[in-house]
Amino acid sequence: MSALKNKLIGKILIIKPSSLGDIFHCFAAVTLLHQTFPEAEFDWFVRPEFEEAIAYSPVKISRIIHFPRRRLGKVKSFLPAFLEAVNELRRKKYDLIVDFQGLLRSAVFTSLGRSSRTVGFALPREAAARLAYTQKVRIPQECVHAVDRNLALAEAVTGRKAALPLPPLPPVERFDRRLQTVFREHDIDSRDKLIGMIPGARWDSKRWPPAFFAAVATALLAENPDWKILLIGAPEDRALAQQIVSLASDRRLIAIAGETSVGEMIEAIRHCRFIISNDSGPIHAASALKKTVFAVFGPTDPDKTGPYGDFHHIFQRNLSCIKCLKKACPAGSYQCHDLDLSELINTLSNYMKNGEIR
Repeated sequence: MSALKNKLIGKILIIKPSSLGDIFHCFAAVTLLHQTFPEAEFDWFVRPEFEEAIAYSPVKISRIIHFPRRRLGKVKSFLPAFLEAVNELRRKKYDLIVDFQGLLRSAVFTSLGRSSRTVGFALPREAAARLAYTQKVRIPQECVHAVDRNLALAEAVTGRKAALPLPPLPPVERFDRRLQTVFREHDIDSRDKLIGMIPGARWDSKRWPPAFFAAVATALLAENPDWKILLIGAPEDRALAQQIVSLASDRRLIAIAGETSVGEMIEAIRHCRFIISNDSGPIHAASALKKTVFAVFGPTDPDKTGPYGDFHHIFQRNLSCIKCLKKACPAGSYQCHDLDLSELINTLSNYMKNGEIR
């Protein structure tokens, strides 16, 4: 596809409704679009629950348009929610709409936007989505990770190569101010050395049992009495975090999961020295913040959706069924969760002792 001319592009709509990690995967690509079209105005189509993540966009977003996914999933609210979203999309005529999601539902809204240039993947995640694009970009095989695939899409549009894959993410003051209230409630101050632990995930197969995280926390806190561990997550992770606290029984293990908004959670990650997690959205915020992630992976492929960068540590078993992409283990055994706990703890301990904390 030939690169677009700067003077023709004044308004750009980004289609990337979810999830948290996917939004962060787009920031490098959106930065390249902005560098190429510096006078362009950017809007973003996103699920309301992830709106705060857009505050971290390295490019100023003029307008956020809500993708009402939950309301669209209910019979009574589907039609009004759909019409409301379409009306918002069509309030402005765009010179370019880029669908980074590649699903049929994102493509439907891409096609309903007011633009003669709609761009997406030639081989999207759902094949029918390509029907919505006037320009389809074939991604080189060597682009495996989602960040690189999104960049390749933007490079095809702009005709330019990206210089910085991960743009810096300055703090958002209003989120940090609210987070400090949570910190004060838990006797956390700026002098504390914090480890972030993220035990939640949307899939059962990506969610390691509470005993696993409790064992890791207990071992690290026993060796490092001057550290604290923050259990970070969404409201649905609150019960899981409390289970881990109960199992570990250490006052330095502090659960704030469910007590923070998305933006406050991202700022909490910023305050941590490094992150221990399974495959979940916040690890992509962590990698964007240049925090080293120690991640456990089972049904998913870290080369495609792991934390971006070469400063992370991935733990994954070598099994015939690994990277199965199943939300629940078909065999019910969850063998992928049976990692060598001592290897993980030793790696973390060595990392802390050698002063390699970013």
